[in-house]
Amino acid sequence: MNKSHILFLTAVVALLTLFSQQSSLGDFAEEGDVGNPIHTGRTTYDSDKQEYTIEGAGTNMWAGRDEFHFVWRRLQGNFILTTHPAFVGKGVEPHRKMGWMVRTSLDVDSPHVVAVVHGDGLTSLQFRRTKGAVTEEIKSKVSGADVLQLERKGNTYHVSVARFGDVFTSEEVSLDLGDEVYVGLFVCSHNKDVTERAVFSNVRITVPAKDNFVPYRDYIGSNLEVMDVATGKRKIVYTAADSFRRPTGPKMVKR
Repeated sequence: MNKSHILFLTAVVALLTLFSQQSSLGDFAEEGDVGNPIHTGRTTYDSDKQEYTIEGAGTNMWAGRDEFHFVWRRLQGNFILTTHPAFVGKGVEPHRKMGWMVRTSLDVDSPHVVAVVHGDGLTSLQFRRTKGAVTEEIKSKVSGADVLQLERKGNTYHVSVARFGDVFTSEEVSLDLGDEVYVGLFVCSHNKDVTERAVFSNVRITVPAKDNFVPYRDYIGSNLEVMDVATGKRKIVYTAADSFRRPTGPKMVKR
């Protein structure tokens, strides 16, 4: 193994990573365009690299109407979403968008919350409180974030962003999107005549342990991962529903 890699065991005491049997969309269930953009988007999943490449068009995701490409699954309760996103190429529009989205429905004017990075580096928490309402925004002090995390705890959404290797900067908003929501990754070109592309690596969909969790009685799952220390790229090579334990060697016998 290259020295720039380490093998480590992810046995998170408070978290369960949802790593079910994967489809052609990896950990997601479906994909599609929201808002009927002129150019059809698409999602491809590289199971070897465990990366998602999303191509998306759309005029914008703002005001009371959205157009973008979305790959998603349904989730209930609390969760934590993380990824390392990167646009492919220089792009056309400085406000092209990529990131995580939590959405009540697939309607064009659905309430939602978004952790988003724009083509010009603007990083923000954007949200629509009610169906058809004007989109609001909380801008981050971090520009060009390449680590995005979106966490739901009850009706509070925390967006944490960083440049790789730096500490997170966080913003939050309280809104009710309902218990079962659409959760996924998106790309919007911000130009109806253009398709933009982004790659999402280190995608993790994580569910916190329940409040009544009892260690050694309840199990929250374990992943075995390989990580490139220089780039932060991670790959899950084995997963289990219970916990991993270190090998037990022969007992020492006193003489």
